Amino acid sequence: MTYTPASRTQNYKYAIRNIVVEAKKIEAQGKKVTYLNIGDPALYGFQPPQELIEANIKAMRDGYSGYSPSAGIQAAREAVAEEAKRRNIPTTPDDVIFTYGASEAADIVFTAVLEPGDEVLAPSPGYPLYTAIATKIGAKEVKYRQNPNNNWQPDIDELKSLITSRTKLLVIINPNNPTGALYTKETLSAMLDIARQNGLIVIADEVYHKLIYEGEHVPMGSLAGDDLPVVTMESLSKNYLAPGWRLGWMTVTNASFMPEVMGAIRKLADARLCAPMSPQHAIPAAMNLPKSYLDATMARLRAQRDTTYQMLNQIDGISCNKPEGAFYAMAQVNLHNGELGTDEDFVLGLLREKGVLFVHGSGFGTEAKDGFFRIVFLPDVETLKDVYTRVADFTATFFERKLSLAK
Repeated sequence: MTYTPASRTQNYKYAIRNIVVEAKKIEAQGKKVTYLNIGDPALYGFQPPQELIEANIKAMRDGYSGYSPSAGIQAAREAVAEEAKRRNIPTTPDDVIFTYGASEAADIVFTAVLEPGDEVLAPSPGYPLYTAIATKIGAKEVKYRQNPNNNWQPDIDELKSLITSRTKLLVIINPNNPTGALYTKETLSAMLDIARQNGLIVIADEVYHKLIYEGEHVPMGSLAGDDLPVVTMESLSKNYLAPGWRLGWMTVTNASFMPEVMGAIRKLADARLCAPMSPQHAIPAAMNLPKSYLDATMARLRAQRDTTYQMLNQIDGISCNKPEGAFYAMAQVNLHNGELGTDEDFVLGLLREKGVLFVHGSGFGTEAKDGFFRIVFLPDVETLKDVYTRVADFTATFFERKLSLAK
């Protein structure tokens, strides 16, 4: 007997975790690896607010260990809707659905909307989850470019040019993963106008909207007017530092414009039963935390962001934009348009020689020859200083070897 996997899995990739296979090989050789590939705050000492921990524990002690309603418990849905309204995002508790992380929310909406061959517009570079989901259901991801020379802002004219009769969804990640860019209100308004003019549903990925260093985060739902369906996706993972709780939610604005889609979304939510129960009881506390709950976290992240930006830009052959949100930086090594290899060559070489794990930019949709790579700057400043010193040493020898071979 020959057992073969479904063809849809052949192009199903998730570089953030796939590259860990190489890191494990290095560790098996007795070498230490510093992991800067995955955005998990818990790995670096960050913990959820105590109010959320206590609410979660109380829920378990009070016996909330069964299934919740498919869309989530009423108190949590009401709390999310109220918090959304405070940010000028129109919605109702009936249009809030809890999911197994924001990732499941994206999967449900893609599945509810896209037929095989339909198209979804997603940023490049962008979070590879969207590529994976589109591949899984036979849809086509069409990438719109973010310009590194314009602080990773999208090109609005290019976005317009990519729309076809099969385009159904527009994904906007703000703040952006992997670049750390924060889109301006003008950019967002222009993107939402394109969606409005072409009858697209907007997926507003805002899972980092509280983690802002400079500028102001503008919720996409607040720009929807009264005629554009916007599905805002959030979670406890990043804004509340609890990724392992696996609780996310979607908040739908102008749901009345797509009743059949909402019916399909609810049907899919029913079929998978529910999101985790006990963390839902922490949602009212989360939605009513004072703004100061993130002060210490943001002070630490800002120092780590600044160290990353300063030290990377001091390395000959490497440049990096200054992230405005989240905890990622998208740096670039000058590979001379691919003459010195690919982004993956650089990242794997750094891993093997210096024990530092980043993720190559082509895993997020950039060209391999362009030399981009994503850094997670969650470790403390002293660890990062050591990492970037190793990066500088490796980069110098990398260029020496490559240039000597070219001669």
